[in-house]
Amino acid sequence: MAAENVNKSLLPVAGQRYAVLLGTAIVILTTTVPYLTMVNIFLFAGIFFAGTIALYQTILRFQVRLSYRDAFFVGCLVGLVGGIASEGITFLLMDFFNYRPGTESLAVVIGWVTDMAKGKPELQEQVRQLVAAEKLALSPVSLSFTDILMNMLFSGAFYAPIAGLGGAFAVLRLKRKASRG
Repeated sequence: MAAENVNKSLLPVAGQRYAVLLGTAIVILTTTVPYLTMVNIFLFAGIFFAGTIALYQTILRFQVRLSYRDAFFVGCLVGLVGGIASEGITFLLMDFFNYRPGTESLAVVIGWVTDMAKGKPELQEQVRQLVAAEKLALSPVSLSFTDILMNMLFSGAFYAPIAGLGGAFAVLRLKRKASRG
């Protein structure tokens, strides 16, 4: 019986809670902190790393073996809760501080594109469209309660598989590290 508890394959509820809280904190940081939001320009790398770091730290802390499926599931929880919390905090930042996360990152990217397009007349139309998109992104927005809920659900559903893949990647890294000795 003692041998069965040593190789317990399921993460305890405290471990799931730890992973979700840690991952949610990372999602919030990478989606709301100025200039740190640029990490998510690269295929939502911040969300992926949230799942990876949360599961990696959780597995080491609770000393459990997780299958890829279990890690993906917990990573999905990280993404779901992180997306919902991120949208809630974004709404509060927009409502109380008139700050929309990601706008400074958008300005930096548009600056890079504008610099690269100098002297290339074939790209001027795309640059003009980007500048128009920036103006639209910076315009004031008023959201209804339904809009906020839809944003929360969409972000949670969108971030869930990305963070889930990050969780499965953490298991892959740990298994490779263990096989090397």
